[in-house]
Amino acid sequence: MRRSNRGFTLIEIMIVIAIIGIIITIGYPSLTEYVKKGRRTEVAGLLTEQAQILERFYSKNNAYTAAIPAVLSTGTDFYTLTPTITDQTFLLTAVRKPGSSMATDKCGDFTITNTGVRNMVNATATTKDCWGR
Repeated sequence: MRRSNRGFTLIEIMIVIAIIGIIITIGYPSLTEYVKKGRRTEVAGLLTEQAQILERFYSKNNAYTAAIPAVLSTGTDFYTLTPTITDQTFLLTAVRKPGSSMATDKCGDFTITNTGVRNMVNATATTKDCWGR
C-alpha cells in the first residue's frame, strides 16, 4: 500500500505569500486615504458645529468674544481648534497636529468664518474635495 504525502509545497506557499503581498500593496494606500477622509469629515463637522454654537451665542449676547472659554471645543486627536474672535467676527482654524497621521494630509488646515466661508490653508487639494461640498 502506497501512502501519498499531503500538504503544500514550498512553491505553493510562496505563490500565496506573493499574492497576499500584492493585495496588501494595492489596498493599503486606499485604506489610509479612506481613514484620512473620515478624519477630515470629522473635523469639518466639528468646525461647522462650533460655528453654529458661536452664532447662537452671538444672537443672545450680540458679541462673539465672551464665548471663547465658555463654549468652544479644543479639537480632535488629529486637529487643534484655534479661534480668532472679535466682537463682530470669528475665524475658526483646525490646525493639523504635528506627528499625527494627518500632519502631511493634502487638505492642510481647515478654516471657517462667521460668514460661512470655508477654506483650507497649506492645502494641495481643492476646497470641494476636502470639505465634501
